[in-house]
Amino acid sequence: MSEYQNIVIVGASAAGHELANSLFPHLPPTHRILLIDALDYAWWPVANLRAAITPGWEKRATATLNDETVFLKGSQHRVIAPNKVIELKENSVVVEKPFEGSTEIPFFKCILATGASQPSPMRPPIPSTKDEWINGLVKTQKEIKQATKVVIIGGGAVGLEVAGEIRVNHPATTITIVHSEPHVMHVTPTAPSSEGKVQSWSSPPTHPKLSIHLEKILHEMDINVILSDKVVIPTSASVANSTTDEWSGEFGLQDGIKKVKTTSGKTLEADYVFISIGNRPNVQLVKEVDEGALVSGLVGVDEYLKIISTNSASPLVKNYYAIGDCNSYPGWKTLMHAQYDGKGCAVNILNEVKGKPLVKYVRPVMSAMVIPMGPDRGAGTMTLPYLGTWHLPEFMVRLMKSKNLFVDEFFLSRFKGTKKASIC
Repeated sequence: MSEYQNIVIVGASAAGHELANSLFPHLPPTHRILLIDALDYAWWPVANLRAAITPGWEKRATATLNDETVFLKGSQHRVIAPNKVIELKENSVVVEKPFEGSTEIPFFKCILATGASQPSPMRPPIPSTKDEWINGLVKTQKEIKQATKVVIIGGGAVGLEVAGEIRVNHPATTITIVHSEPHVMHVTPTAPSSEGKVQSWSSPPTHPKLSIHLEKILHEMDINVILSDKVVIPTSASVANSTTDEWSGEFGLQDGIKKVKTTSGKTLEADYVFISIGNRPNVQLVKEVDEGALVSGLVGVDEYLKIISTNSASPLVKNYYAIGDCNSYPGWKTLMHAQYDGKGCAVNILNEVKGKPLVKYVRPVMSAMVIPMGPDRGAGTMTLPYLGTWHLPEFMVRLMKSKNLFVDEFFLSRFKGTKKASIC
């Protein structure tokens, strides 16, 4: 049996890594952080799209994840990666591969920072090695380079960033975005439904001025935008009855020019189809143990970020927290807010260690929505306490994010270990 009381963090991306950084300088020697992740490398979501389109960037969005890069030499804390949590128990988690001679790891507290899933290249597939991920990005770069007509399904942040990166790298490519709303991004609020139909949400909505500015940039970059319409994704039955020049529903590079249809009756031509219609929170571990702990498809949490459930006998309500994209705390599902959750959760984990009362978590008001359209264009807004939401001038967006995508400032800098984390 371990000599330490373990604080298990499931997921080493933005929320989980921020939590570990906020905890380890303040924990007594009796307690140990175990940071578990299915991958043995860290990836930077802010740069993944550029890495999938712009040669050279594939190595700038990835770093090694291990004890040496995350924790100080001689520390009792450990990174357990690559390893995957396969079961949640009341006082322990079960992992695929043994750690310290057992696949069951007891804990003092467990924090779920499992994030959300999106298809590659937005997020790496699990399982995958660092080399497989980088090689996959290079493959996508080559396929997009071959394309002459690209259709992007979804005009949210991902779709717009992809369009901008393609235009910068491939000026002659025809690019068309199809978006279901009357403006790009999401100018109307969505919220979780009591029936559990909404799998993720952003609130408050995108500021209308941001959408209008982005549409102006799209026009100037010669990127076609079709609004209030949807691409018809073929079913297996419709594919069986289709002609060879009709789109089969497969995403990525096509074997020639295909006809892509929309619900309004438009027919578009594409030899590359990119889908960007949101993400899905990773809540399967919780669902397998207690569906009553899910709120609209997200892990339900209270004002302390502790897991809640409609099941009074749930094994998750005493010693479990959830942070970041997987939890039900209202607001933007962004990297900044995942980091806020990590810092806020650390306060209460330390209070639990010290036997002090929990403190209500209030996410900071300050937030930003910045959309780069290649290294030199983009638009954004910033929300500040008391001052409200302000539109950012384009030169500020370029200086803040578009050029370097915060690789050094917010990605590599979060590695606090003895060994410097460098890009691959």
